[in-house]
Order: sequence, then structure tokens, then C-alpha cells
Amino acid sequence: MIEAINIRIIAVGEWLARRTRRLAGPIGLVLLLAFTATVAAAAWAFPVFNWDMFAYLAAAHEAPGVSVEALHRHSYDAVRQNAPAGDFIVLTQDRDYRVRQYNDPEAFFTMLGFYRVKFLYVEAISWLSTLVDPYTALRLLSVVPAALTGVLVTVWMARERALHLAPLAIALLLVAAFGESARESTPDMLSAMFFVAGMLAFVARREVLVAVLLFGAFLVRPDHAAFIGVLWFVSLFTRTFSWGAFVAFFAALIAYVPITQAAGHPGWWTHFWFTHVEFVPTLEGFDPDFSIGVYLYAITRVIVRALVEETWLAIVIVGCFAWWQMRLRGIALARRETTVLVTTLLAMAAKMVIFPLHETRFHLAYVIVFGLVLICALRDLRFLPKARTGQRVS
Repeated sequence: MIEAINIRIIAVGEWLARRTRRLAGPIGLVLLLAFTATVAAAAWAFPVFNWDMFAYLAAAHEAPGVSVEALHRHSYDAVRQNAPAGDFIVLTQDRDYRVRQYNDPEAFFTMLGFYRVKFLYVEAISWLSTLVDPYTALRLLSVVPAALTGVLVTVWMARERALHLAPLAIALLLVAAFGESARESTPDMLSAMFFVAGMLAFVARREVLVAVLLFGAFLVRPDHAAFIGVLWFVSLFTRTFSWGAFVAFFAALIAYVPITQAAGHPGWWTHFWFTHVEFVPTLEGFDPDFSIGVYLYAITRVIVRALVEETWLAIVIVGCFAWWQMRLRGIALARRETTVLVTTLLAMAAKMVIFPLHETRFHLAYVIVFGLVLICALRDLRFLPKARTGQRVS
């Protein structure tokens, strides 16, 4: 009896799927836009308060004649006036490092070199703060790019005639912690917006947009230079040469040193040590010696934490398995799509060697693009058997 019920349920499901097949695209469009709107609304209503907010607010409001004390007071007051009391206590009192930053403006000021290098993000905060209060500027630079990234995903799916696979795209964004990144006040959503737009332009062969958008992604997060360089290099071997990626990469190379020097960035190894070894209370006079043991330990620790705590590596593993199965079944990918997949894998590996980071938000833009290419490749896959003559469900 149970088997008969299961057969009837499956039959009804197939009947419904056939009847709604022509509506799958419009339904997918509605689902994606509804999901995007939900994420944006939730991100605005339920923000995450992180310590980096203080540093970005300070970096964005530096000006000649503004004292370190005034800058410190401005950034902490802006968060205090908007964060719940409990969150503010956590951000200022839960560990020795945060206590020191809260009580010592000079120590706090030495940290800003890590944040000024996100040049376009800092400048956007500064400009928006002339229109709205600084805290609102921070929130807008996460929520609006999140909404636009969701729209870009929708446009990508529509362009590839894959809107009927919208549930897979939504699942990808969910597993990639898209909503959580939208709630945080960091450069990650703005960076992802530029990056996804740039890679959509790459797939569509719009080279001017590729150059502008990928360089914009670099200006928000300079570590995108690794991906842009690998993209250009791989495009040579796959015969999909992208002069947009070439221009963006060399523009990034030219801009990197002036940006880091102007920002007062303390250097690669100091940043590496601070991120992976200890949060020193001040960078004044801090210059640790390079250690191959520390370097290898940090990479190992990041890989383990990514496997245990985060989701981006799971997306890559599942994606690689899906790609392999697609190849076995003759599901073809265009050369540019293959270039994107190969570039993503190589660039993520390169970043793990240069500056490993375990959190999914740092890899958000890459896994979105990686997943979208694979999902869209399934657009012509038949999920239902052909209806048999005379078949009906009563």
C-alpha cells in the first residue's frame, strides 16, 4: 500500500511539473528577486556589529587637522549610538586587544593601515557620509551591493536561459553565507558586486566593462589582483584572451604600491602575523621576523578551519565533483565558462599560498561565480522523462 501511495505521489508530482514547465522561468525570476529582497530587508533590519566598523569609520573620516583623539571618538561614538548596549560592550571589552583599542587612541590609529588599503570602500564611506550619518553610510554599502548582487545573479541566469534553475542559485547563495555577508559592515558585499558584474561582462565578452569592473573590485579589496592576474594568464591558454582582464591586472599592478604606501600598510608579513598569530595591541615598532614554520602552520590551520567551520570549501568540492560528472555525461561548457572555472580554482589556491583566510565571506565572490557557471551549464538537462502516450493521472 505504501508503495502504491509513493507511486501516486510521484505521478502527481510529474503531472504538476509538466503543467508548470512553461512557467518555470517566470517562477524562477520571482523566486530570485523575492530572495534578494528578503536578504536586503533582513540585512537592514538585523545588522551584525563587528569591530572593523570602528576602523573603517576612522579611515573614512581622516582629514588634515583632525586629531587622533577626535578620530577615535568619532568612530566609537558613531557605533555606540546605533549598536545595542550588549554588542557595544562585546566590541570594546571582551578581550585585551579590544580594551586597548577602546582606551588608547594612538594604538587604535596604528591599525588603520590595514583598512585604508580598501581605497574605494573607504572613499565611498567618506562620500556617503556627506549625505547620511556615518553608520548609515556603512550599512548602505553592504545592503545596496547585496541587493544589486542578487539582481546580477538574476540577470546572469536570465541571460543563460537558466531561470528555471533558480532554486539551485538560491541554494548556492544560502550555503555561501550571502545573507550573513550582507548583514556585516565590511567591504565584502561591495567587492562581490563589482566582481560578479565583471565576470558576467567577461562571459558576455564586454571587455571595456571587464576592465572597469574588475579594477573596481581590486580598489575595494586589493587581494582581487591575484584572481585578475590568473584570469588573464588562463585566458591565454584557453584562447579566450581578455584584454579587459589584461588592462585591469596591469592597472592593479601599477596602483598597488602607491595605494599601500599612501595607506601606511605595515607590509605583508606583519599583516600575516597579525591575522594568524596574534592581535598585537599596537603596530608601533612591531616588525616580526619571517618564520617558515609560522607560515606553514598558518596555512594548515586555515585549511582545517575552512573544513570544520566554513562552507566555501564545501562548495568548491561539490562544484568540482559536479564538473567532473558533467564532463563524463557530455555536458559542454563554452571556453569562457571553462576559463572562469579553471581561474577560480587556481586563484583560490594562489590566495591560500599568498594570504590564507578561512572565512567564507572572503571567498564569497569567487564561489558565486564558480557555482553560477556550473548551474547554468545544466540549463538544457531534462529532469523529467518524456510523457508516454495516453498517460494520465486521475
